[in-house]
Amino acid sequence: MSRVESNDISSLYPPPPPYMKFFTNENLEKLAGYKQENESKETKKPSEEIDGTAEETISSELDFLTPPPMPSTHQYRAFGSVWQVKDELPDLETLGITRLYKKSDTDTNGDVPTSYQYKTQELRKLLKSLLLNYLELVGVLSVNPELYEPKMENIRTILTNIHHLLNEYRPHQSRESLIMLLEEQLEHKKTEIQQIHEVCRQVQKRLDSIQQSI
Repeated sequence: MSRVESNDISSLYPPPPPYMKFFTNENLEKLAGYKQENESKETKKPSEEIDGTAEETISSELDFLTPPPMPSTHQYRAFGSVWQVKDELPDLETLGITRLYKKSDTDTNGDVPTSYQYKTQELRKLLKSLLLNYLELVGVLSVNPELYEPKMENIRTILTNIHHLLNEYRPHQSRESLIMLLEEQLEHKKTEIQQIHEVCRQVQKRLDSIQQSI
């Protein structure tokens, strides 16, 4: 039974959850009063420290109509996958992958331009290492193809480091893209304002000519 349920949860298009049958017009009408009743009960309870580890209790079918609270942990499960509440790029060490580049001192000092210049240099070094390992792999395959696995593992590690560095560059890329977008919008609005002023001048000129003709 549990295997069938896990397959339903992990499928690409899972079936509707069973509690969807509680979303009826009758329950929606009762929901406001039910929330007020629960709020009055909570105010009567003595104040207790909540550690956030207790699971949400379902005492009525109307509880399914209220949004669930924020996850107490740093991750949650949806459609069979585990997602992080705070979208952060994990370190290579936490993923069990060897770091092939050093962190720049500017990452802690907050010097953003210098930090990304350093990462660009590290990317170039990793690309050169990738080409060198590829040439070595070709040489190994020509001599003894059975010894390809260590070189393939080195190439995987280098590629993972390259992808990690590129992902660290994403915030800078998004910031620069936003700046370019705002500049384009500003230029577009300036052009529209100039066109409006030009039309206003033409209208005023036309009105002046009509007034003089009268």
